[in-house]
Amino acid sequence: MLMVSEVVAIALAGGLVPGFLLGLFAFKVKSRWCPRCGESTHAMPPVEGNR
Repeated sequence: MLMVSEVVAIALAGGLVPGFLLGLFAFKVKSRWCPRCGESTHAMPPVEGNR
């Protein structure tokens, strides 16, 4: 017969492993930095100076 602590450990592992895997596959890696110069690859909004 399983002890209460073993049942809790199995329940935790049963919930954590699928949650971890779902989060791992849902994570989108974005290229945020230029590999050559290190600058941000996100488009910057235009600076409003000339009107």
